[in-house]
Amino acid sequence: MKLSHIVLIALLGTHLLAQEPTSGELYSSAQKAYTQNDFATAYSLFEQLFEQTPNNAEINFFVGRCALELRHYDEAVAAFDRVLILNPKHTRTHLEMARLYFERKQLELAQSELDLVLNEQLPSDVRDSAMAFKHTIDENLSRHRFGGALIVGGGYDSNVNNDIGAKQFTIPALNIPISGNAKNGDGYGFSTFVFNHSYDFGDRGGWSLENSFIAYDKLYSQSSLNNLVLFSLSSAPTWSENKTTVALPVTFDRVYIDGKGYLANIGAGVKSSYLLDPLSQIEGGYSFKRGYYHDETYDVNAHLLFINYRRIIGENLFALGLHTSYGINKEVESVRTDVQDKEWKYGLDLSKEFTKDFRSSLGYTRTSTNYDDVDTIFLTKRQDDKDQYELSFGYTLQKNLSLGASVMYSNNHSNHDPYTYDKINALASIMWAF
Repeated sequence: MKLSHIVLIALLGTHLLAQEPTSGELYSSAQKAYTQNDFATAYSLFEQLFEQTPNNAEINFFVGRCALELRHYDEAVAAFDRVLILNPKHTRTHLEMARLYFERKQLELAQSELDLVLNEQLPSDVRDSAMAFKHTIDENLSRHRFGGALIVGGGYDSNVNNDIGAKQFTIPALNIPISGNAKNGDGYGFSTFVFNHSYDFGDRGGWSLENSFIAYDKLYSQSSLNNLVLFSLSSAPTWSENKTTVALPVTFDRVYIDGKGYLANIGAGVKSSYLLDPLSQIEGGYSFKRGYYHDETYDVNAHLLFINYRRIIGENLFALGLHTSYGINKEVESVRTDVQDKEWKYGLDLSKEFTKDFRSSLGYTRTSTNYDDVDTIFLTKRQDDKDQYELSFGYTLQKNLSLGASVMYSNNHSNHDPYTYDKINALASIMWAF
């Protein structure tokens, strides 16, 4: 639901909602819970009031509003229908129905409800917001949809080359001590451009084609050997119906390091998501990529299985995310010992919207990598464990413009000493969405 639509509903609430006085402690408690955005409590209390006064349009309206916020769509439709039976020209109810149909992707019905709203005499600010909502619906009704974002920013990496630091370690095969490289920090600038295109084949809720293009660059102030440029293309035939979405993405990635070709990936896979209930969703899938490295004597076949779970907690806009994946990298005609491996990754993140403009998230990811081959220098198989912690913030300046900042700490421990390192990475960015 876009901010403009929420503003519209609030404006209509101010201008149009007729108040039918209802006395009693139960009503006061219900209104207090509603104004505090505790919609689950408010819904239960307004339902009790509905049982006492089933023909009260205001009570029915608030039952519908709470049900809509809780994504109990069938209950919301029933409550709004009762309001319209009592008052067919209840403008805000028609608007809430437009919002409900919009969220359920029943766009033609949303458009019809909004047309009824626009036929009424409205204050100018309400009409402007309603027209913006109608424009959004019209865009969604088009078979072609376009969108994207441009992000630019800068950051600082405290250990650019992932070095061990100025300390000694021993190479078993040679049995001699060697000093590690000192850690070098460096600043960088980066930019990301994302362009998305969607084509609906006709019946919404059926097949569509989801395409995307991503371009990313990261340029260091001093460590040009680590400069990175990435281009990624994907196209995914996608089927959606009610609570289920299934996509079959085909991908191509091109990576340049220090201005030179480094890697090309061609991949395909399947991913699916399912809405368990109005507040939780699960998704998972499988992908295969064939990696072609430049100026190297090996290629890689990469297999990845993943599953994610996300849930809204309570009525305070907390969101909990759990994610895990298992990857296998298979070498193709290589004699190296640092190519073929198996990798487990799991973690969680907790995010919260403190206001409509300010949000924050806290995340943790653990990655365990086990290499298949015995290293001829260290005489053992390499094993790495990496812990990564991230704190991020976002602030919306205006409709399509927002600021972001994050700080991340990574600690990689390996049984092969040169690969043990830690670092801090901090960055800030500005994003324009279109």
